[in-house]
Amino acid sequence: MSIMTQLEFELEFSESEKEIARYILNHGDDVLGMSVKQLAKQTYTSPATIVRLCKKIGLAGYNDFKIKYSAELQYDLHHTDRIDVNFPFEKDDSSPIICHKLASLSQEVIADTIKLIDFQQLEQIVDLIYQYSTIDIYGSGNSLLAAMSFQHKMMRISRDVNLRVLHGEQIFMSYNTNHDRIGMIISYSGETNEVIQIAQILKEKKTPLIVLTSVGDNRLSHFADYILNIGSREKIFTKIAPFASQASMEYLLNVIFSCIFQKDYEQNMQNKIRYDKKNDSRHPLSSPISD
Repeated sequence: MSIMTQLEFELEFSESEKEIARYILNHGDDVLGMSVKQLAKQTYTSPATIVRLCKKIGLAGYNDFKIKYSAELQYDLHHTDRIDVNFPFEKDDSSPIICHKLASLSQEVIADTIKLIDFQQLEQIVDLIYQYSTIDIYGSGNSLLAAMSFQHKMMRISRDVNLRVLHGEQIFMSYNTNHDRIGMIISYSGETNEVIQIAQILKEKKTPLIVLTSVGDNRLSHFADYILNIGSREKIFTKIAPFASQASMEYLLNVIFSCIFQKDYEQNMQNKIRYDKKNDSRHPLSSPISD
């Protein structure tokens, strides 16, 4: 799990540690220029409390924190004109400004996501999905929204993608899996207890597991056979909406779909055109806007 995510979750933090975590999240790059004594003064805590917090999130100490947190922030530090993924527009922005900011955000998110793709992993994932007849997708909230769009596209090329949306159904689906199916878990944080439980079940069932999650050592990544990383600049809680993570998830799923489509390009094109002309009721075949 990334340092930012751990600070946001505040798992088993004392009240003083929570104050430090919130200060770091609100003053990210400024903190990197502070000594441990200066940060303690700003947060009305002590150097010992700061070091204890660093160790609680798996770091050796404050210097180790500064090095690794700097690495997480380095892209933003060198691109000060970038859109804030958590607050991409401000209270007094006009509609045209919001339009342009969200367009820029989408472009930046996709550019970030491309840089995170391990193309060898991508090829292995595509080959795996192509070989198997059924893929079960697990996730919640925004992850499932992205998965539904993927399911719809895959259905149009005769690929079986299973989703369950009612509470508890995903656990049952994981119990019914086996090594003849593929599992895919989509989770930005990689720390949701239900998806961790599902990952454990899939591992026991020897079901190949593809994971889409943010960069960092989160619990979910330990169960994955294959990983594609979601862009990780977005905070878990403090944001207007999941603009960035949603765009990154959908982009990765679109890439997977497109690579699978390409494997039988001519056949898939013919099938899609034949289906659309027969079943698309938006206009008659004689319409001047028809192909």
